[in-house]
Amino acid sequence: MMNIGFTYDLQSDAADPRQAEFDPPRTIEALAGALEALGHQVVPLGNASALLEERGRLTTVDLVFNIAEGSHGRCREAWVPALLECLDVPYVGSGPAALAVGLDKALTKRLAAGCGVPTPRWRVIEDPAGWDGTCNLTFPLIVKPRYEGSGLGIDEGAVVGDVAALAARLRQQYDRARQPLLVEEFVGHGELTVCLIGNAPPVAYPAIQRPLDPVSRLACHVASSSRQEWEAPLELTNALDTAARRLAVAMFQAVGCRDMARVDLRVDAAGGVWFLEINPLPSFDPQGSFGLLADYLGVGYHDLIGRILEAACQRLGLVGAPVKS
Repeated sequence: MMNIGFTYDLQSDAADPRQAEFDPPRTIEALAGALEALGHQVVPLGNASALLEERGRLTTVDLVFNIAEGSHGRCREAWVPALLECLDVPYVGSGPAALAVGLDKALTKRLAAGCGVPTPRWRVIEDPAGWDGTCNLTFPLIVKPRYEGSGLGIDEGAVVGDVAALAARLRQQYDRARQPLLVEEFVGHGELTVCLIGNAPPVAYPAIQRPLDPVSRLACHVASSSRQEWEAPLELTNALDTAARRLAVAMFQAVGCRDMARVDLRVDAAGGVWFLEINPLPSFDPQGSFGLLADYLGVGYHDLIGRILEAACQRLGLVGAPVKS
């Protein structure tokens, strides 16, 4: 048994856009419950501010399980890991560099290109006020804030079909987000997500197909369709699953992730797989990707958490992370 510190940002108001990436109470409770079900004592530590105020509590823990998102800035997900490294406290998950890179959509796409991973063509618009109106990309396009996660800034209006619509969307999103915007060629046929656990190399688990809104072609986790109709257009063949897993592992390694991550991919009508984003700090909502994966594998949610914990302990050379079945 270990004393496991638990760092997180708690979502107290789901309607507050500033808390969109924070974890709701159900996720905090589920993850803490999973660690307890594995035989460990959980010590809630809260977020980066709480650590700064009560760093003495870290002396009571053997290891920290970190899912803290941070509240602002392009390096917000790196706050807690950076503090833990300064204080020489071991923790589960990726380090500050990987978390900062993973939140930067443009930088991860440059890494993808550098290691031969296909990714849709793209460009960054720093400020629409200085944009000359040229595009050099093929419509339809999707507009995304460069440094956001959790689908922030992506809704049914995110996909545009001409220059006029692109200009309007750029102005709207820049006024909202006040950050550079990624403009990307939209691959509309299908979407996959791949969860990874482990190190050197990580295990890429079977790809999960995300249902799409039939009109916008956006995935269900970002589209808010009032029609309540979704499409699952992909046939998950062995070849498609193998390609998706291979790309996911390549990006995990390129970004320098540790212990766990989630990679989002798009599939074109010809079956080509394209890298979209990587999240070194994925959601642990039991109804999200890891919960769906546990159901698919026929194991408990706590079993997957145990695999992540075991991977971290092996990486750190720690002993004492039993996994109860």
